[in-house]
Amino acid sequence: MGDNESRETFNTRSAGVRRLMKEAKELREPTEMYHAQPLEDNLFEWHFTVRGPADSDFDGGIYHGRMIFPAEYPMKPPNIILLTPNGRFELNKKICLSISGYHPETWLPSWSIRTALLAIIGFMPTSGKGAIGSADYPAKERKKLALQSKKWKCTECAVEMDQVLKPLGEDGKSTENEARSLIHSSGDGPSPSIDSSPSDSSPPTPIDPPHITPTVSDQSSNQSQPTPSITVSPQTTPVVVPRVVPSPSGQSDTIIWMMLVILSGIVVALACRRIFLLE
Repeated sequence: MGDNESRETFNTRSAGVRRLMKEAKELREPTEMYHAQPLEDNLFEWHFTVRGPADSDFDGGIYHGRMIFPAEYPMKPPNIILLTPNGRFELNKKICLSISGYHPETWLPSWSIRTALLAIIGFMPTSGKGAIGSADYPAKERKKLALQSKKWKCTECAVEMDQVLKPLGEDGKSTENEARSLIHSSGDGPSPSIDSSPSDSSPPTPIDPPHITPTVSDQSSNQSQPTPSITVSPQTTPVVVPRVVPSPSGQSDTIIWMMLVILSGIVVALACRRIFLLE
């Protein structure tokens, strides 16, 4: 696999190139459960090797594959392809996992190549559920392929499966437990957003709109409680206090009555003056 000199042609100012070079350095040494390195002439294509999980149809198997990274990595996930016959994934075909290129919407930039390797190990004993790139061989055939996988050799990177990983020990068992918990933590995937098939997705459960929730603190029993507050839903209709506005017709009636009163007073005054003059 590659070395630093072969990668000098890549733009080291690219975030993806820097990330891949960093991970290549971190994963340089094989472990008991996995190993991955880029090709000598292509930093964006990696070959990886994983050990089949114990107590499964893949126990004892060692499997090889490719990861092809987009230029936007780590913002977008790699495509994952298995090369060793295994009975769980189809060969030379991009497999559909939420950590793969089929589901960029569920990929997290915080995930790494190591995360993907652990997820592959953890996914192997699970059901494919008809996902793209999945296979469902009988247990007997999978166990047979696991034994044969040790003699398999990659024609592109010349890696022999029985020589690439360290002998299995306590570290390998710890890594395997990590891979298993990664999958079972959400039921099917390495994170709450992992799924094994596009058909597994279901419409989200409708969420009731928020309500007005008064929160009143009991200051007599606990002085440290927060100040009483009211959380108002955005959907709550604001209360409008109506203003009393005099109608135009009411104002007109008042003016007319005032004029009538004034006129009546004038008439009465004139009548009284006339009577006074006559006398």
